[in-house]
Formats: sequence, structure tokens, C-alpha cells
Amino acid sequence: MLERTRPQSLINCAGWTAVDDAERFPTECLATNATAIQELVAACNSLDIHLVQLSTDYVFGADRNRAVPYEEVDIPGPINTYGESKLAGEVAAAKANKHLIVRTCGLYTAGKHGPVRGRNFADTMLALGEETNILRVVSDQACTPSFVPHVAKGILDLLSLEKMGLFHVANSGATTWHNFASELLHRARSKTVVHAITSNEYPTLANRPKYSVLSSNKFSIAVEYSLPNWQDGIREYIKASTLSHTDLA
Repeated sequence: MLERTRPQSLINCAGWTAVDDAERFPTECLATNATAIQELVAACNSLDIHLVQLSTDYVFGADRNRAVPYEEVDIPGPINTYGESKLAGEVAAAKANKHLIVRTCGLYTAGKHGPVRGRNFADTMLALGEETNILRVVSDQACTPSFVPHVAKGILDLLSLEKMGLFHVANSGATTWHNFASELLHRARSKTVVHAITSNEYPTLANRPKYSVLSSNKFSIAVEYSLPNWQDGIREYIKASTLSHTDLA
């Protein structure tokens, strides 16, 4: 397909993102997130294509005392199979003659048919909010969930400037999953109450970083603007979800 279409750039949006399942199927996860990238690199180098590889804040986490946003120069330290596979994908992508590696976090966007449980964190919280009056969400994992349209615009702007290398592209600010869910349900005018719990109270197969906030300062300098705050992402997500329901009606 690449030989036939000869694009200037290839944005790889494919990836194994089921973090807990990655612990069960590490070989398959690595094949999707790393080995496949080697094939893309070979094709892009032979056809002079600019490869854009999406990566994740989960390449960090080993520094349990971290309390300031990670910059591109910070040494990665993944603590689960998913993070390890995405870091391996970064290493592979960096071998492309023209490459742009974009780390982001907690992607979510509105679907045409409304919230679907399991599609992304925001969708899942809204779907569960329809089913129960009380939710329990972890409050000791800090990050910056990011609205897909914001990140997508950032990537396209970096491409238009022919930027290469490693960039963090995430919404501004920092929050916890508990605070994110609380703000989301408040904006959605839901009566569901969100209780804060610890990670120990919600054990998962894969370890999660306690702190994986990304600094997008390098990105902001390059494109001369910053992505909106994470609360703005929620507001736009709610608006887009409402418009989708209206269109369907």
C-alpha cells in the first residue's frame, strides 16, 4: 500500500493498548507494539516516508518518588509489559531516517453512538454512571488524560513544521483518575458519586505508574502554543458527545 500511495508521512495509530492483557500475552503485545514497527521503519526508509510513532506515558513509572512532569530527556523506566513494548517501539521507530515519536497519555474521544463501556476511560465512567450511583476510582495515580482531537492537531502541526525526534504531546496540567472521573461526571450532570480509593484497593494484573505526568514544554516551544488544559478536554468531549446524540436523534 505504501509503495502504491507514496505518502509523505505515515502516522501509526495501531497498537496493543490493553495493559492488563499485555501481561497475559506478552509475545503478542511485543509483536504489535515493537516488531511491527521494525517493518514500518524498513518500508518508510525505502520510500523516504516520515514515520510518526505514537507512544505512552507508561514508558515511565520506575521512579516511585517522581513528583515533577517528565521531559523528553528523562530516562524511561517502564514497570509493566505494555510500557516495555512501547519503549521497544520507540527504539525501533528511532531507526527511521525521518521519524517523529509522540508520547501522550490516556487518550479518549467521543464516539458517534455515545459512550461505550471499555472504549476509553471517559466512555467507561459515563457508561458506569448510568448503571450505578457510586463509583470507586483510584486517586493515587497522577497523569494527564488527553482529548484525541487536541493531540491529533498537535501531531499534524509538528508534521507541518517537519519536526523530527521525540515530543510529549498531552493536554496541559495534571490530575488523578479520581479527579478526572469526578470532573467528567459533574460536567455530564450525573448524580453518581465518585469515591477515592488507593491502587491497593483496586488491584490489577499490571502495575501502573504512581506518577506519569508529561511535560509538553518542548512541543509548546516548537509550535508556539500549548494544548488546552485537561478540564477543557472534558468540556469538549461532553459537547461532542451531546452533539452526537442530537445527530442520531
